[in-house]
Amino acid sequence: MPEPQKRQIAYKVRISDLTNGKYIKEGGWTPNYIITKQGKHISRINLIGTVISKNENDQNYQSLIIDDGSGNISLRSFEKNETINSMEVGDIVIVIGRPREYGSEKYIVPEIIKKISNKKWINVRKIELEIEDCHKKDNVCTTIKEEIIVEKIKEDNKGKTVSNHQRVYETVKKLDSGQGVDIDEIIKKTNIKEADAIIKNFMKEGEMFEISPGKIKILE
Repeated sequence: MPEPQKRQIAYKVRISDLTNGKYIKEGGWTPNYIITKQGKHISRINLIGTVISKNENDQNYQSLIIDDGSGNISLRSFEKNETINSMEVGDIVIVIGRPREYGSEKYIVPEIIKKISNKKWINVRKIELEIEDCHKKDNVCTTIKEEIIVEKIKEDNKGKTVSNHQRVYETVKKLDSGQGVDIDEIIKKTNIKEADAIIKNFMKEGEMFEISPGKIKILE
């Protein structure tokens, strides 16, 4: 009996990375993948795009076409998918799935597809990919201007919780010289027991993002 395969990393990519790459078919239990022009092997993807077309014809699969500014690609589900049914042209979606190729056309079989209501995530993804490109070129990534407006921290009546949220937020803002701040340093500086949970909540709400492993940055 074959050993269970480890879950592949879902790489954050541009659509052009996929469409301009070469599709490689493997045998057995080894997953197929796309090798990009930069040499990265991608068998699982994570991308953000806008729905530009919805195929409602009678076929053996459901499909959407999404565009991220670098190109467009088809999402195809060969099983009934209510999420795809609910999508409309103009919706912004995040997709985790696997690249496939039929003939000469590349497409994605989605594992997860979710509508995004906060359009700031498009800019977040753009920044993440620009930073990755910068590191690949061995440049020093000092400051990348973020054209993102941050919603004010939601006030609630939890007293100490609000105060701790504010302290963590202000500490990140103060310590960040442009390249993000180590999470461990924030926890140490604030000396707040739940600092790690507060940071994760900020990231979940889209008010902070992980600029590189272990480092976070405020969207501003």
